[in-house]
Amino acid sequence: MLFSNKVPCFELILLLETIFRTELRSHGLGMTEGSSGSNLKAKDGHSPVLSVVMPCLNEEGALAICIEKINKAFTENNIDGEIVLADNGSTDRSVEIAESMGVRVVHQPKRGYGNAYQKGFAAARGSYFIMADADDTYDFALIPKFLEKLLEGYDFVTGSRYLENGGTNITWLHRYVGNPLLTLGLNTLFGTPYTDVYCGYRAFSREAYEKVRPVSPGMEFNLELAINAHLVGLKYCEIPIALAPRIGESKLNTFRDGWRSLRMMILYCPNKVFIIPGVTLFIAGMIVYTIVLFSLVRFEGRSLGQVTSIVGTVLSVVGVQTLLLGLHAKTYSWSRRFDPNQKFLSKFYSIFNLESGLLLGSTMALTGLIVFAVITYNWFKSGFLPVPRPEFASLAGTMIIIGLSVIFSSIFISAMSVTKGNDSAAPVREDNAD
Repeated sequence: MLFSNKVPCFELILLLETIFRTELRSHGLGMTEGSSGSNLKAKDGHSPVLSVVMPCLNEEGALAICIEKINKAFTENNIDGEIVLADNGSTDRSVEIAESMGVRVVHQPKRGYGNAYQKGFAAARGSYFIMADADDTYDFALIPKFLEKLLEGYDFVTGSRYLENGGTNITWLHRYVGNPLLTLGLNTLFGTPYTDVYCGYRAFSREAYEKVRPVSPGMEFNLELAINAHLVGLKYCEIPIALAPRIGESKLNTFRDGWRSLRMMILYCPNKVFIIPGVTLFIAGMIVYTIVLFSLVRFEGRSLGQVTSIVGTVLSVVGVQTLLLGLHAKTYSWSRRFDPNQKFLSKFYSIFNLESGLLLGSTMALTGLIVFAVITYNWFKSGFLPVPRPEFASLAGTMIIIGLSVIFSSIFISAMSVTKGNDSAAPVREDNAD
């Protein structure tokens, strides 16, 4: 076993530092001397190997138990570690208990599971982080196992309550419906192999955390960690854990947090949710219009007419709107730093600017207006006889709607694509730069 009571703490620290540097170099995460997190000595002369960060909101019933178990894991395995408690506005004795037991407490007045963790990780001094809840549901005796996996070369290690039937204490709705559906959705959209995306017992190196840069304020923080670990190419794995009964009141809101998680996945995967379906619908609409306008399909000698053209209008307009929503989502995701890995947007913004969008939309809308004006003129000229090819009027209306949508979306997307203050922003065309 890697950790032994017979190994002096100082020697173990040196061993961990050596392995830590070696693993970072082998995985392309190596840092230069003097950079943040590049060695285990901080300005105050010492920085721990491991920081266990726990969010806390009125957990006085379980907090002391958690702290004792974590300290026991540190002592029995000679781990140089610290505990950081990110208090999220507790009104009970949680802060008092933590401070009396020597735990470093940081305060995050802005409510939210993710907000608390972001504050805690910002204050953590360790080279490795472990995140866990302060409700005594997780087995802190597994801390050495998480650390071993990190030292083996994994950047991100997450627990799974489903690998060895460790989720018997999960509520029925979450165990059999919520968590499995969210896990299935994430795996389908992103091609990940997770079995438990909402487990809150995880470990990662400081450098890995800086790469994933989670910003979500609520429970979807867990989901963002899992998504970003995959998107930035971290080497990750799952280890089996068991969930114990919770001490105290749960802060999880099933439907609110479930919706936020679904929203997070949509923001991160607009290609499959919006762009591909949008393009598909638009192409289908154009195919319908081509069939109608050129009479390519006939039934009993009669070609398809106005009713079928309405189907083409619906498909085309819905397709374009869905496509534009996808572009909005991708731009928003990128501008808020949810997903800095945006090759598609880099190419998109290399050819798109506000002027080109306005030109495209105006051309489509103007063409539709001209066609509609010609049809109206001929209608007046004929003495208001029935229009011989009403499907052309439908096409003109479709072009006007799509053109106006492109115009307004171009303005909106251009506003969201402002790169000032966003270091990870996709490049814009030079003729747009100030």
